[in-house]
Amino acid sequence: MPPIPLLHQLKVGEVMHEGVVTCSAADDIDQVAAVMADHGIHCVVAIDEGPAGEDDDRLWGVVSDLDLMRGIESDLDLDAGNLAVLDVATVTPDDTLVVAARTMVRRGLAHLVVLTEGRPVGVISTLDIARATRNGSARRGSTG
Repeated sequence: MPPIPLLHQLKVGEVMHEGVVTCSAADDIDQVAAVMADHGIHCVVAIDEGPAGEDDDRLWGVVSDLDLMRGIESDLDLDAGNLAVLDVATVTPDDTLVVAARTMVRRGLAHLVVLTEGRPVGVISTLDIARATRNGSARRGSTG
């Protein structure tokens, strides 16, 4: 089956990486790099931690490996909050891969945060979409 029809059939939820690797917006560059390296991923979701003891963490932004490299190159002392792209592009698990692909192209992004009821539940990358179209079916990977 050609890839283009497949993009219209498969849903984000079928190919996304379930679960979200996060860091605090206050984490320094070394901490963000360690999280990415430990998990073998290309982006982390920066959260603004809510009140202690409450499950009220809020999506702050996304820090990609390229954002991290820009931060390392800088002479400034930056943290995840400074590095993160704050205008986060999102999709839902029910969106088709064509919706995700179009969003990535229009925004010039390689990763989208997947939201359910306003909460991050996963990440989908350009590589996830490429794998799905190549394989002709959904296969969840372990890294983004």
